[in-house]
Amino acid sequence: MQGYATVPATSDAKEYLRLLLRHKFGLLITLLLGLGLAWLYLISTEKTYETAALVEVNKPKNYFNSDGSANQTDWNAPTIKEEANLLASRRVLSPVVDAFGLRTTAEPKRVPVLGAVSQRIPVMADMIESFSFAQKFAWSDASIDVAELSVPRRMEDEELLVTVLADGEYSLSSEEQVLIEQARVGDRVAVEFSNQGPLVIQLSELEAPAGVQFSVVRGSLQATVTNLRQDLATETTDSKSRMITVKLRGNDPEHIANLTNAILEEYTSVKLGSQNRSSDAELLVFQEQLPRVEAELRAAEVALSEFRRSANSFNQDAQVNFKLAQLDKLETELLEKEVERDDLLKRYTVNHPTPKRLQKAIDVLEDKIRQVRGTIRSAPNTQRELAILEDELETKRNLFIEISEKLQKLQLANVGNVGEVQIIDDALPPRKPVSPSTLLAVAGGTLATLFLYTLYLTLRSALSTVISDQESLERASGLPVYMNIPKSSAQRRLGSPVTVDPRRLLPGSGGDDDDGSKAISGNVLALSKPEDYSIENLRGLRSMLEDVMAEANNNVLMFTSPLPSMGKSFLSLNLAVLVAQTGKKVLLIDADYQRGQLHKSLGLPSGPGLPEVVRGKSELKETVKPTSVPNLYCIARGYTGGNGSEIPSDKEFGAFLDVVAPRFDIAIIDTPPVLSVSTAASLGKHAGSTIMVVKEGEVKEPQLGEALKRLTFSGVRVSGCIMNSSSSPTPKHYTYYQEKLD
Repeated sequence: MQGYATVPATSDAKEYLRLLLRHKFGLLITLLLGLGLAWLYLISTEKTYETAALVEVNKPKNYFNSDGSANQTDWNAPTIKEEANLLASRRVLSPVVDAFGLRTTAEPKRVPVLGAVSQRIPVMADMIESFSFAQKFAWSDASIDVAELSVPRRMEDEELLVTVLADGEYSLSSEEQVLIEQARVGDRVAVEFSNQGPLVIQLSELEAPAGVQFSVVRGSLQATVTNLRQDLATETTDSKSRMITVKLRGNDPEHIANLTNAILEEYTSVKLGSQNRSSDAELLVFQEQLPRVEAELRAAEVALSEFRRSANSFNQDAQVNFKLAQLDKLETELLEKEVERDDLLKRYTVNHPTPKRLQKAIDVLEDKIRQVRGTIRSAPNTQRELAILEDELETKRNLFIEISEKLQKLQLANVGNVGEVQIIDDALPPRKPVSPSTLLAVAGGTLATLFLYTLYLTLRSALSTVISDQESLERASGLPVYMNIPKSSAQRRLGSPVTVDPRRLLPGSGGDDDDGSKAISGNVLALSKPEDYSIENLRGLRSMLEDVMAEANNNVLMFTSPLPSMGKSFLSLNLAVLVAQTGKKVLLIDADYQRGQLHKSLGLPSGPGLPEVVRGKSELKETVKPTSVPNLYCIARGYTGGNGSEIPSDKEFGAFLDVVAPRFDIAIIDTPPVLSVSTAASLGKHAGSTIMVVKEGEVKEPQLGEALKRLTFSGVRVSGCIMNSSSSPTPKHYTYYQEKLD
């Protein structure tokens, strides 16, 4: 009979705007919810500050080598990544962690969000603290200062609970057991563990109500350094730039500034230490050798002087002098080789090729010295001893001079070394936090909630089968939609029975004082506010009635709906009034036996009505009652009140219409909903035309399909549909002409 669409109506922007307008109060509530969430986020999130320092990594300027020559070595600049790795290394951060005591953390236990709110509202905190289950949490200001804390290795990174007791006392426990049942603030308490080492704790301050718990953790060095790395960042403007910005985030401005400066100092010390490490080692060797060589030189001088004084002989044979000179030269060379070998053995093992080569040279020199000494054994003992002492003295003197010169050059080279790292700008305590941002929190909270609510509305609209516009009604019913009746604010304001001025009715209405004006209800919008835009749309429907009923077999028009409260009685009544105002004779029949209210709207009694006149229990002239509106007659719903035994059958109703309908220009029947009772299906087969009334956003496509199916199976000819209570705004051109009319 008809097809159902599998996609929502239209994706036009206007449809989405109408969707948002229909849920404007929901959007307002969502906006307020977003602001509330942003406020909760701002007060529950601890402020984070960021400090920055600027350092420069330069090429090292070592002006002198160890031999005194100028340094011409090429230098490959380290990359920024290497510098960042060094900054975040344990070698740099570990001393800083120990110096600032970062391994120990202590804070009160709070309920997220609620704890932050109660901390700002003392009355709320006092009220919550009165409950026993909430006493272990901190709801107001609470502080703790741990002067000393050391734990066994297995308890590092494990949470310890400090519970506040009365009179400045506390207890310490872990998840497994109670470690300290009772201790006083200021006392140093130790707990021994077998084969693990002791636990030592000392609190210098503890301010909180009794029962509040604090979380105390002694972190491992690795975990603490890892946490510090997460807050530390390095930046540079260019990959080739030597300027590095070091940033550190934290909750205490003064603390993070001091911490950043300490990290830079340690980093500078590490860089300078690695630069001078090799020269320092060589300098240390010569500093250790110089006093020993000087002492040996002084001893050789004293020995020579004493021998000369005792021997009193300075004449030497030329050959002996030559041999002695040769011996002196060989011994000097031997001593130099030994010094060089000893220096190499400090850096290499005895199996290294270079020390081995020197050892062979030393062995050769020793053989030559033994040969020379053998040739001068025949010389007089005095001359030989004198030559030996003079040779030894000269050797010691040359060695002392050489070591002194090398030591001076190394010291001068170290003084000329300039550090690679220079601190351009040190870290200063920040004044404003970087997070949370009030603007971003408010904008993010409101936009996020509005987006989620809009997404929910869009998905619900896309997945819902509720008929919400004229296009979806046409697609779901397969019938033409004659009219789109908008919501009327004037109709909502009407309600109490009032007397309509007879002068507002057309001439010949019978509304003069002789006949007496009929009391009608004020919810007849066509009479109370005829200029309303919904009534103007009904006038359009009135002009279409001839085309709508052109192919009908009688002049009977029936209004029905799938569900209750669709507005079919409103349309039936006001359309009947509008048609009667054109001079046509109109019969309005209230076929809603259970809940019909047309008689009240027209100021008529409820009976006798339709059941009574159809079943022959009342006369036609008693049942068809004239109204205050000229040419408008009404048959009320009657006395049955829905009693099934007195409701006329469809054959009886058909026979009644065949007699009554020809006496009027048009008969309009108001029936109950199709899906509620079967009245519309049984009576509709006798109506030449039937219009289905659907209220916007109230009927689902399956419900409309089921209602049309029931009517079709009963032989009811449905001509088209009307979309009632549309949310479409009033056109500006209508408002313009209405103002001119007024």
